[in-house]
Amino acid sequence: MLIDKRCKLCLINNRVNDLIKLNNDEKIPLILESISKILNSNLSRDEMFSISFKEIIKLTNKESPYKEMKLFLNDLGRKIAKVIEENLVKNSWDYKLAMEFSAAANIIDTHVLGFEPLDLKEAIWEKPLIYDDINLSKNRTIYFVADNSGEIYIDFLLVKALKAHGFEVKLVIREEPYEIDISSSDDIKFDIMTPGNYSPIKYLNDGFIISKGIANLEAYLENEVKLDSLHLFRAKCDVLAEKFKVKKNMPIIISGQRAYKILKK
Repeated sequence: MLIDKRCKLCLINNRVNDLIKLNNDEKIPLILESISKILNSNLSRDEMFSISFKEIIKLTNKESPYKEMKLFLNDLGRKIAKVIEENLVKNSWDYKLAMEFSAAANIIDTHVLGFEPLDLKEAIWEKPLIYDDINLSKNRTIYFVADNSGEIYIDFLLVKALKAHGFEVKLVIREEPYEIDISSSDDIKFDIMTPGNYSPIKYLNDGFIISKGIANLEAYLENEVKLDSLHLFRAKCDVLAEKFKVKKNMPIIISGQRAYKILKK
């Protein structure tokens, strides 16, 4: 799958839309020049998307271009998390249920090509397709790799549920801004910060990974990470929907090994 030709189109679509949304559409020719060079390189998908977003930061002269949107999403996420927390309390902090909510919450995005946004307040109740039994070991540290703003507050509940059942969990985020992902510039408590705006996945070398979102899943595959993992995300684009044979936007929970077999075909 990686990198599917449609991923290249998604890259162009994302960065052009970044400039349009950020009122810098006159700089579209400049980002297209940068993308042309990136596409002619041997960079991985994670590197292509991360480096091209650094170009957006330069062109807009904004350290965190989506700061206001992230604040709005986090406010929304906090409100929805209160409702979900009540549900989890009634279910004795069932971490498998919390995991389902976390996967369903991966509905927010800026502009993945073909992405059809849903209302988080409604989407949060959608049941994910679970490919593998969820069997976690308390003998290994769990590294929870965060994704988007807003849904992070649902993810906090999963971390809390895991800790309530005796698991050691570390929350991992990127150092530098990337789209609407959680980074060090956000007012968020975290345990580990990895350098740059690349997926934190590439810097992990022990323990068990619980990874949120498409970008982290793809970084796991591209870097051929050998650690056991679970990936929580929605099939937001046509490529993923086709590969997993699901309707677009379906929330999914899957092990890294099984995802590798499906997506590396």
